[in-house]
Amino acid sequence: MRPVGREPGEASKMTAGEVMMSTKDLGRLARWAAAAAACALGISLGQGPAEAQQLPQTNLRTIAYTSNLYLWFDVEKKFFEQDLPAASGGRVRIEAMPHDLAGIRGPEVLGLLQNGTLQLASQNLSYMAGDDPRFEGIDLAGFAITTEAVRKATEAYRPVLQRVALEKFNTRLLGIAPLPRQVFWCRIPITGLADLKGKRVRVFNATLSDFMAGVGGTTITMPFVEVVPALQRGLADCAVTGTTSGYSAKWPEVTTHLYPLTVGWAMVFWAANETTWRGLPAPVQAFLAEQYRKLEASAWEAQAKYDAEGVACATTGPCTLGQPGRMTLVPVSAADEAERTRILNATVLPNWARRCGRACVEEWNATVGAALGLRAPVN
Repeated sequence: MRPVGREPGEASKMTAGEVMMSTKDLGRLARWAAAAAACALGISLGQGPAEAQQLPQTNLRTIAYTSNLYLWFDVEKKFFEQDLPAASGGRVRIEAMPHDLAGIRGPEVLGLLQNGTLQLASQNLSYMAGDDPRFEGIDLAGFAITTEAVRKATEAYRPVLQRVALEKFNTRLLGIAPLPRQVFWCRIPITGLADLKGKRVRVFNATLSDFMAGVGGTTITMPFVEVVPALQRGLADCAVTGTTSGYSAKWPEVTTHLYPLTVGWAMVFWAANETTWRGLPAPVQAFLAEQYRKLEASAWEAQAKYDAEGVACATTGPCTLGQPGRMTLVPVSAADEAERTRILNATVLPNWARRCGRACVEEWNATVGAALGLRAPVN
């Protein structure tokens, strides 16, 4: 059984400028950065007629996603170790290391990418939201309940996110894709959304807190690793996480009911430090842009597979990740979907609009809102 690991979308209160690392991690990162700088010197132009049409020899390094999540071991690892070298004839290579193995926490990645310590990286898009609420714009709680809807939102808002990342973070976005849906795992019997009223529900970001406020529940924020003992001790009645990550973290051992009302997506970005990017030869830039589009497409395909399997594995199967969890699958009724829409419009969108400001909201309404038939209030 392959471990799929901890929650992909767990947000942090840290912003890009609040990077905090241990002395040990700083030493490890310093060695990583020094090696990355040395790799950058590996860019060289080919010589002679036989190499005139070839890509310049280029060696780079990237911080990849979490080592025990499928995005790394089923998508990124293959891309960096096989697909990219094959597509370039071995002339463009990117050495990849998952952030946890490099001693870098998820919220630290953006700051290190912004200041040039990292050349390339992937991480959760929501970690940027502490610096700019626009990065919540394609992961607002309850706004997109299908992969098709979140894809429409992503395509509509991509130019905005690319612009903001470049202007505010010196970062060039190369790809965006979701991880499996964020849903409710409960240790008590429930029959639908109304049963969450008055319950203590673990969440991990501001927009989910907004949603639960609309439900009438009490939110608890805690690290993913503390959720299982909290559920065991009755400190939380339910908790939100992804369909696959909950199963892989053995949540079926401490919960009995899976309620698959989609309340979020853990959106992941791939990006380059803009200074590093501008230092690459134009043919390499074009090549990498094309290859990262292919990586993004692979991630979208994998998301659909693992999303469905996560639900099956937690309930009655079939499951290729291990034994089915035998949880009760609670059906999502039409009434619950209508209530989700009411909470989105009455609570989630207005609260986010206040965080984001008038210009931000107007741009979101003209892009994501137009694509999905939604409108956030303009304050």
